[in-house]
Amino acid sequence: MYEYHNNILSIPAKLLYEEWNEISYSSYLKKCDRGKLVRTKEGKGKHNTAFVSFYDLPMDLQIRCIEELGDPKEVAVVNGLEEYIVPDIEATRFFARHRKANGRPLSQEMQREKATSCMILNAIQTVFEDKGAMTKMFGRKRTKIWENVSDAVNLLNTDKWLFKLPSTGRTLQRRYEAYRTHSYDLFIHKGEGNINAQVLKGAVADYILSLYSLPVKYSVPEVLERYNEIRKDNDWGSLTESAIKLWLHETEQERIWVLGRHGKEAYNRKFKHTLTRKKDNWFPNSYWNIDGTKLDWIHLWSDSPIKQAANLKIDVLFDVYSEKIIGSSLSFTENHTDHFEAIREAVNIAQCRPYYFTYDNQSGHKMSRMQDLYDSLIAEDGGCHHPNKAYAHNGPVEQMFKRLQQQVINNFWFSDGQSVTVKLDDNKMNTDFIKENKHMLKSVDELKAAWQTAVNIWNSKPHPKFRNQTRNQVYQHAQPKQEKIELWDIADKLWITEAKRPVTYKAHGLDLWVADTKYQYEVYDHDGKIDLEFRRKNVGSKFIVRYDPNFMDGYIQLCQTDQYGNTVFITNAEPKREHENIPALMEEGDKAKWHEDYKVRELEYERDLSDYKALIARSGITPEKLIEEQEYMVKMKRELTKEERNKVEAEENILLQL
Repeated sequence: MYEYHNNILSIPAKLLYEEWNEISYSSYLKKCDRGKLVRTKEGKGKHNTAFVSFYDLPMDLQIRCIEELGDPKEVAVVNGLEEYIVPDIEATRFFARHRKANGRPLSQEMQREKATSCMILNAIQTVFEDKGAMTKMFGRKRTKIWENVSDAVNLLNTDKWLFKLPSTGRTLQRRYEAYRTHSYDLFIHKGEGNINAQVLKGAVADYILSLYSLPVKYSVPEVLERYNEIRKDNDWGSLTESAIKLWLHETEQERIWVLGRHGKEAYNRKFKHTLTRKKDNWFPNSYWNIDGTKLDWIHLWSDSPIKQAANLKIDVLFDVYSEKIIGSSLSFTENHTDHFEAIREAVNIAQCRPYYFTYDNQSGHKMSRMQDLYDSLIAEDGGCHHPNKAYAHNGPVEQMFKRLQQQVINNFWFSDGQSVTVKLDDNKMNTDFIKENKHMLKSVDELKAAWQTAVNIWNSKPHPKFRNQTRNQVYQHAQPKQEKIELWDIADKLWITEAKRPVTYKAHGLDLWVADTKYQYEVYDHDGKIDLEFRRKNVGSKFIVRYDPNFMDGYIQLCQTDQYGNTVFITNAEPKREHENIPALMEEGDKAKWHEDYKVRELEYERDLSDYKALIARSGITPEKLIEEQEYMVKMKRELTKEERNKVEAEENILLQL
């Protein structure tokens, strides 16, 4: 029999070790201690029965439960989703007021269907916002949630609820996400003409684009003036300067008029695809507290006038109880990206949430994205986080850092000591020794391996309180209270969204600066080729970039805001291919890849030139006609009247036909 305990669908634990004999009682206890089984109700006391979470059972035990007790999904439906479906007055009004392009309203049945679909999606959203209710209805496993949501929707009584939603979990999830972006508009068919009719198209678009593409370089007001002279004769609608300007500066149109208006050189500056040369191989070369400090190790550094420095910083996350370092980052910055890296490592090692989490007053910790991450990181049951008091040097990490420096870091021969101001000779570095062996100093990349060695040494040393145990051993002490966490629980928080500074996708791709390092990205299609259609529409467009600072060599997400101010995912971009141009250093296939990418500039130019020629052929507005018109204007010593201009255009068309 299924029951809910702590809002979690559960089964009696004794079914596993008494009635079904799936596991022994001792094995059951061990699995509970290790978190393999999740107890939702303790069985202590007379007549009390222990329960374990159904959704946290291994798959073979879940199958046995379904065989013996029936499908738990029906229990979830009965216990939850329908009670969250409430009337949506705004949705009802929206679909009642909506009119199709022919002026007719939606049928009563269609209005009811669409409004009910919105109500069901609203109910799903309400459940998702209540974590307890969501776990109770749909379980804890992220990969199964939308299957369970879909089952709940499919089992609704269709005699009571008239709706139309996808029947599979994945498509229902996409529908739900689109609904959160587009709201009621999602259920209006795109072909009704509510939006598309407002877009410049056909002969109007050709006329506007042709005029603006002329080398005489008409301004937008001048283009509108000439358009207004002929629009009534052609039964065209009215336009505004802002509408024309916005349309002209869409990449798809801009590619055309830049070519006609300014010529190939200007076109190449803005749109010509370029390649990036490969240069790097040309020559050789639980209470948790996080804090950062300078790493007193001398290293080779080409940016230093004397080719050596000690400018690296460490960002260290300690488990205060055991003093074990469970996460760290080594870099020149100690900014939010370093905090991300240290937390990522700590979550992978600990796989549980801290109940208390502190950090210093460094600005990177106080950013809204870091505070959101810390809110998601700490235990949901009583967890808290806050910065340490400014200038209060009494935190646990102060002493840990001091001992780490003395016991480990300063024992490496390339350490420069604790400080240049120390008075004891034992705390100072031997500068003569360093100078004599400077050729043996490590590069920054090599120091990363040395730092990991230092971390391993620190964690393997005896704990100052538990003297017969190392810090690693102390970290394995039993945990009477624990909340599990996996990396995917906070994965979305680890991605940085550059919403305040959109990045322009230029002709060569997209440049992204992260912690003083520039990364170049490009959009490729499913075959790994440069996506020409994306470039045709988006070179010069600005994108909100989302990226994982620990995955810069993987891919980034390009997003834009919609008309409702929501951030919408557009596509992924990958690191831009680098090409070797020294033949002796080329590997097999390098030349073919170079030719394929190099050909992009030619393909784009020929395509856009062809589009430009097709445009002037359709519109009849050519540079030659411009010359003839102005020659006639010079001859007449005045501006041409509308009738005279039409006459010139008519003669030109006759000549073209001949």
